[in-house]
Amino acid sequence: MTDRLKGKVAIITGGSTGVGEGIARIFLSEGAKVTICGRREELLKNTADKLGPEDILALKCDVSDPIQVKTMVEKTVKKFGKLDILVNNAGKNPAREFSLEDTTEEEWDEYMGTNAKGSWLASKYSIPEIRKSGGGSIIMISSISAVIGQENVGPYNSTKAAQEGLVRSMAMDVAKDKIRVNAIRPGWVMVDSLKKPREKMMDYIEELHPIGRIGQPEDIAWAAVYLASDESSWVTGARLDIDGGYLAK
Repeated sequence: MTDRLKGKVAIITGGSTGVGEGIARIFLSEGAKVTICGRREELLKNTADKLGPEDILALKCDVSDPIQVKTMVEKTVKKFGKLDILVNNAGKNPAREFSLEDTTEEEWDEYMGTNAKGSWLASKYSIPEIRKSGGGSIIMISSISAVIGQENVGPYNSTKAAQEGLVRSMAMDVAKDKIRVNAIRPGWVMVDSLKKPREKMMDYIEELHPIGRIGQPEDIAWAAVYLASDESSWVTGARLDIDGGYLAK
């Protein structure tokens, strides 16, 4: 690898599986020290052991809880001495299809609490530490769902649109501190929840992407490396489509 992130410290929320794990693995290979957080302690430990314990810290954290988020940032700085990068990847994906009429208030609050509020809280408590480092990068893992219409996933799509509004506002707020804030919009990515559909369903999903395949966590991770590195020092408030051409149609 090329050590593009050598000397940098990153927090990756939702870092124990899927896209988050992929980003953590590639960040470590590029020289970063990494904190991964999530709700499932055993899964976090297994991921940390698999990726290598030397430069990784695994912390149980519900990103919708301000006390837990604040503690996560404090423990990261205590272990690694600073913070340069935040990847807001933790998110609640649609567990079932339901119309807005069928959505309960509890379900709405749960999606908003994890995806939108969680991204805000992690950013809120990370920004002061990134500022102390002389600047850095905040990356929001959004989705093509932020900008397309889809049936029966309104709560999820609403949170992704909210995240992108947060990106644009934060980019303006912290530009003076040399903190860049950008979003990545993945298309369909092969994570555990996608391994369950039947073969015909997978064929349909692949056909949605002009490149002809479903994305892999590494496809998102390499985009995150670019936005986390000094190579993107003039990039802020941007939304980067990593979607196999889905939005180009």
